[in-house]
Amino acid sequence: MDCIEKLYKLWCQVDFSSKKNGNTAIWSNFLDELLGLMVQQKRLILSDKNFLPSFLTCLLGSSCESILVSPNIEQRFTKSKKEKILAFILSSALNLSESGKLKVLSLLKGLGNAILHVKEIEALLSLLLRKRSQCYFDLENSSLKLSEAEIMILCLLLEMCIMPSSLGGQFSEHVFKALQLDSKSPEDPAIKEPCITVLQKLNSQFYSGLTNEAQGQMFRQLVLLFHNSNSDIHSATRDALLRLTIASSTVGEMLDLVFKEDPVAIVSADGKKKKKSAANPKPGYDLVFKGEQRLYFLSSLLDVLLLKKDISNRQFLVGPLFKLIRKAFSDEWVHRVLAQDGSWIQTSGVPQSKSTVIVYVQKTLLLILDDIFASFMDGSSPLKDGIMDKIDVKLLVDCARLTTDGVTRNHVFTLLSTISKLVPNRILEHILDILMVIGESAVSQIDSHSQHVFEDLISAVVPCWLSKTNNTENLLQVFVNILPEIADHRRLSIVAFLLRILGEIDNLASLFVLLFRSLVSRKGLSCLTDTFASDSFLYSAHQDWEYAFAIQICGQYSCRLWLPSLLKVLQVMRPNDLTQEVFMQFFFAMHFVLYKLQDPEFALKLESRENSDSIQRKLGELVEQVVFLSQVVDARRKQIGIRVGSWKEFKACVHAILKTITMSMMPSTCFEYITKLLGNADNTVRKKALEILCETLKDHVSVKSKRKEKRDLDPNSNSYELHLDDTALEYFQKMCSEIVQIVDDSIDESNVSLKLAALSTLDILAQRFSSNHSVFGMCLASVMKGISSDNMAVSSSCLKTTGTLVNVLGPKALAELPCMMENVIRKSRGISVSSNLESRSDESTSILLSILITLEAVVEKLGGFLNPYLGDIIELMVLHPAYVSASDLKLKTRADLVRKLLTDKIPVRLTFQPLLKIYLGAVKSGDSSVVIAFQMLADLVSKMDRTSVSGFYGKIFDQCMVALDLRRQHPVTVQTIDAVEKSVINAIVSLTMKLTENMFKPLFAKSIEWAETEFQDVAGSGTMNIDRAISFYSLVNKLVENHRSLFVPYFKYLVKSCVQLLSDSADKASDLVRKKKKAKVQEDGNIINGGVSLKSWHVRALILSSLHKCFLHDTGRQKFLDSSNFQVLLKPIVSQLVIEPPTSVEEQIDVPSLKEVDDLLVVCIGQMAVTAGTDLLWKPLNHEVLMQTRSEKMRARVLGLRIVREFLEKLKEEYLVLLPETIPFLGELLEDVELPAKSLAQDILKEMETMSGENLREYL
Repeated sequence: MDCIEKLYKLWCQVDFSSKKNGNTAIWSNFLDELLGLMVQQKRLILSDKNFLPSFLTCLLGSSCESILVSPNIEQRFTKSKKEKILAFILSSALNLSESGKLKVLSLLKGLGNAILHVKEIEALLSLLLRKRSQCYFDLENSSLKLSEAEIMILCLLLEMCIMPSSLGGQFSEHVFKALQLDSKSPEDPAIKEPCITVLQKLNSQFYSGLTNEAQGQMFRQLVLLFHNSNSDIHSATRDALLRLTIASSTVGEMLDLVFKEDPVAIVSADGKKKKKSAANPKPGYDLVFKGEQRLYFLSSLLDVLLLKKDISNRQFLVGPLFKLIRKAFSDEWVHRVLAQDGSWIQTSGVPQSKSTVIVYVQKTLLLILDDIFASFMDGSSPLKDGIMDKIDVKLLVDCARLTTDGVTRNHVFTLLSTISKLVPNRILEHILDILMVIGESAVSQIDSHSQHVFEDLISAVVPCWLSKTNNTENLLQVFVNILPEIADHRRLSIVAFLLRILGEIDNLASLFVLLFRSLVSRKGLSCLTDTFASDSFLYSAHQDWEYAFAIQICGQYSCRLWLPSLLKVLQVMRPNDLTQEVFMQFFFAMHFVLYKLQDPEFALKLESRENSDSIQRKLGELVEQVVFLSQVVDARRKQIGIRVGSWKEFKACVHAILKTITMSMMPSTCFEYITKLLGNADNTVRKKALEILCETLKDHVSVKSKRKEKRDLDPNSNSYELHLDDTALEYFQKMCSEIVQIVDDSIDESNVSLKLAALSTLDILAQRFSSNHSVFGMCLASVMKGISSDNMAVSSSCLKTTGTLVNVLGPKALAELPCMMENVIRKSRGISVSSNLESRSDESTSILLSILITLEAVVEKLGGFLNPYLGDIIELMVLHPAYVSASDLKLKTRADLVRKLLTDKIPVRLTFQPLLKIYLGAVKSGDSSVVIAFQMLADLVSKMDRTSVSGFYGKIFDQCMVALDLRRQHPVTVQTIDAVEKSVINAIVSLTMKLTENMFKPLFAKSIEWAETEFQDVAGSGTMNIDRAISFYSLVNKLVENHRSLFVPYFKYLVKSCVQLLSDSADKASDLVRKKKKAKVQEDGNIINGGVSLKSWHVRALILSSLHKCFLHDTGRQKFLDSSNFQVLLKPIVSQLVIEPPTSVEEQIDVPSLKEVDDLLVVCIGQMAVTAGTDLLWKPLNHEVLMQTRSEKMRARVLGLRIVREFLEKLKEEYLVLLPETIPFLGELLEDVELPAKSLAQDILKEMETMSGENLREYL
């Protein structure tokens, strides 16, 4: 500034007026003013280095935008003067050194390309560019390299070329030259810096000022630079492209030219000549159409298009881009590119194989198109019609099918997804081909990105499919066909997504159907062989991918989704044309349904009661479908040739399904759908419904019992009870009405089994829901009508059900009692029973048992109202051979129960008279009837109260005494008199247990009188009847056994009779008879040669047994066995030791055997000694016994010894006083020739020695 200031002072002192011509005259006009202005701004120039460039720009420019410079300073000089000043400064600067030039040009940079209007400066720029070109590009005319200052000057001048000025003008030639690069030395500053400078300063204003051809050339040059290996150039090019506004027409022309088949004569970027083609391109385009340069350029161009999203009217590129796609994916083009020289090219400085670049080009083309279409998705600027027509969906499908690169295929799918969303109509024409390609790609492409692309395409294409056709099954079939080739872990995600798009509720069932069809078609009919039902076959089926995948996909959804789908599967598979293949589909479907119903997760869902109503409805509908299908298959299985094993397995599966469902259903739902099945016109379906209901109720009872056992172990557990709410009760009533309607229908051969099933169901329902009286009240009348049916099976079932209903209804069934009893009695009398009970039919046995079941219920619940029918009932229960015979134990046991109920539940006053009246009929019917009649009488007596006993005991006793005389009367119908007599005696004993002493004494006296009544025999002599004696002492034996010490005093009335019957006098009368009849054997067996008669033997045994019990219980103060009675009974009793038994006694089963009588004698005499209690009575008793040991009969000797040993055992040391008398007798017996007597005597002697402690042998 000092220099300028001094120069200004000097200038002011110089007179230039004399200089009229020459340069001095030119610059003298403005220099002083220019210097003066600078001096004025000295302070600002010195304080801010940026002030001077701004000052000069404003001073010499057309406008001033700087705030540092004084306003309106641009008006200081005229335009011409400004030009002169600028020319003066620049021309002066050219004389300076390179650095001086750079300084001056930098100060004037703000003037833009106005500087280049100075010819010298433009010449300088041209010179620098020429030197750059000659040095680096033209090897033939090489020159020195540019210096650093020259490079900076060149860059500054190029920057000014792009900057606008008020003078206008274009210097694009210099710009294009600067953008030319040598690929061999891109890092040289002289090459790189000018290019980067241009790229950084390139803007839309400059670009739009170019001609169309120049714009094309500029775009082409930028495309070439975009893949430059130098990162700075690449970055600068990228930024430049983003700043420029490029027309789609420019890009379109570039795309059209890039794929011309014939190469053209061009100059490439390095300036070399190329071949010429017949058709010249537009001037200004310098393209590379051949070999690797073509591929390089195409790759770069596509990257630019992918980057440059703001190209105006980009949609017009759709057509050219599709043409490129067709070319890029054609085998011809690919082979041509690969066949040219060189297998590697440089892209962004990185060597890549041609095949890789080709794939890259293909992918980029697809990405560009997808980006173009995606930009129109918001609908703000829709595609024009002409553009839509250029969309070639078939080409894209072919590309997806042909390419082997998975990423490229994903780009195709993404583009198809976008197109389907934008213009779905273009997709519809090729929808099936697209789906086929999608399925094929799912096999090989398993990465997550491919899956995402796949899902996007599916979500876009499926709505198009659905808009064209609503048949989703064909769509699913496409994927089912390719599922076997897809990896297991991919199948699930693919199908799950597809179902999510299609709708799981509507299409899951279709998928199952297709899977089962695939399984059957793949296995063929080989699965219908004999091995069909084997576990190995089922296991193999479960391992097949179709079945396993069905389980897997079903596991992805809750029961709210898969349960309706399984129902729909069965609905879809309704067999209009049943074949073996269809049957196999049913089979697998049924097994699958069973598998899912038994899933623990489903059980938990049911227990939670979540969404209970919808689940229950679906379960009910499922029951309907399963029943329908099973019945259809059953009806046609023989026609289509289904094997027996296959059918059994199918039935087992159906049964398991129905059991699982019904056990899971709420009562209301179960009753509702059973009612629907009962309303079916097909009797087979109705019968199946009844079977299902029965099975369900039985299973619930079984579950209840098991839970009860568990509850017994675990007191905290809750019992299972089937509760019926109002809704369930309503459906229950409707169901019962349907069942009753079946019962009321007329019987024919076709529906007998249905009616039996209905009756059985009512029976079970009544047992299970016994609290619902009102429901079963309407059923009873209909069921009773069937009792009189001619069909025995129906009649039997009606009887059983009637009994169950009466048990449930109780007194509420009273209104139907008359009709009921009339039918029961009529049916019982109508059953013809063969005399040979074993020949009775099963139907007869069943109906007889059913009658008993009904009578049991009637007596139990309505016993107080049976008076009008008691005679018939008792007659039936006592006289009917089937009910009294023991040949059928089940019938006999049930009849015994009914008879017991008759005596327990019905008042005595009602039962007594009918029971007594039946006696004569019972005798005619046989001993079994008599036994049962008196058993009932004994039971009746045991239930009598005091009042009843007082009123009826006389009649009962008289009736019993009449029956007790049957032994004497010996009617033909009574074969086993002992059994009859025993039942009569039991009745008498039961009666005596109720009597007071005042009541009993007269009756006992009457019985003694009855026993001692004499009858005239055939000889005319009066004798005591031995038969009555047997009956009487059988009674006495039972009385003393039951009454014990209470009855002992009454033996004083029996001493005479006992002595008489035990003495020989009883047989003397028999001897007289024997003499008169010449020792003939009577038909009644009263007299037997070789000993006493069997009847006498029998009565003696009974007397001995009675006396033994009398002695045993004779413990009162006033003993019966006093001295007098002892002496009276002594000899008659002891004399029995020598009585000769009947020779045939062992052959008679009703007569006591010899051993039994001998045992009685021993215990009776032994107990007699114990009861006597004094040695005064023992001595005569001991003496009498010892005297019998000297009998010639070995039986008498052995019995005597046994009695002596009994004395020893009972009396113990007290017997020692009797030893002196006993020892001599023992000495004799020790020498007995009979070994039993001798051995027994030796044993007794040893016992005596042990007890006495002495050696008794010395006294022998």
